[in-house]
Amino acid sequence: MSQELDFSVIKDFYHISPEGADKPIFELPASGLTKAASARGALDEMGRLWKAVGMDLPTSFTGITLFNLTVMNVFFSASHNVFLRLPLNALTFQLEWHHDHAHSGYKLQALEQVCLPVDEQERKEILIREWTALFQETVIPAVNGISAAGGFKPDMIWNQFGGGMHGVIAYVRQAFDIPGLADRLDAEFAVIEGLPAEVFQRKRNPFLHKPRFIDNPWDPSGNPQMLRSSCCMYDRREDGAKCYNCPQMLPQERDERRKQVLDELAEAHS
Repeated sequence: MSQELDFSVIKDFYHISPEGADKPIFELPASGLTKAASARGALDEMGRLWKAVGMDLPTSFTGITLFNLTVMNVFFSASHNVFLRLPLNALTFQLEWHHDHAHSGYKLQALEQVCLPVDEQERKEILIREWTALFQETVIPAVNGISAAGGFKPDMIWNQFGGGMHGVIAYVRQAFDIPGLADRLDAEFAVIEGLPAEVFQRKRNPFLHKPRFIDNPWDPSGNPQMLRSSCCMYDRREDGAKCYNCPQMLPQERDERRKQVLDELAEAHS
C-alpha cells in the first residue's frame, strides 16, 4: 500500500520533489542525460551559471545529482520503509538560480513506490533487486552520458559516491534530532556496500570507501571533518578555490587555510 511521502528534507537538500523547482531556468527529460549531445546542453548551462572555466565542474555537478537520487532512496527506505522506482522517463532534470548559486535536481513525474516488508531477509532481497535496477537502468546510463558529454571518464563522478554517502550519514547523526535515523541509514547503506561490482559495471563497488578525517577549524568542540573521497571540481570556476576537505589539497595548503579560518573566526568574535 502506497503512502504519502514527506519530501521536505529531500527538496531542501537535494532539490528533488514531485512538484520540482519553483522557477526552473533549464529543463531536460532525464533520458536526455544518457546521450552526450543532449547532456552537453545541461552541462553548458550548468557551467554558465557557475562561471566554470572548463567542463570539469559542470560534469561533476551534473553527475552528482545521480548520487542524490541514491541518497533519497536510502532516506526513504530508512524512514518510511519505501523504495522509489526512478526510471529515466519519469524524471526531469532541472536547474534553478538561487540568489548567488545554482540548484540542480529533478522533478518526479511519477511516484512508483515499493513498500518494504518487515521480514529482514525478504526485505534485503527486494532492496538488492531494486538497487540493481536503479543503478543499471537509471544511474549508469546517465553517468556515462554526462561524463561523455564533458569529455571525462565516469570515474570523476563515481569516485565521489562513497565519501558522499558516509558524509550524509555523519551529518544526519550530528544535525538531526531523530532517534535511530542515522543507524537506520547505516543499515540501508550496508545493502548498497554489499552489492557486487558487476552491478555498477565497474571493477569495484564505488560506495566502498574508508573515511579519513582532518581538523575542523569551524568546530570549537574539536569534532573532525571528513575528507571527500574525490574532488568535486568546485574550484574549476572563476576565482575558484579548493574545498577545505578536498583530498587533492596539499597538507601545507590545508594548514594555511585552517590558519586563515581561525584568524577570520577570531576577528569575527573580537
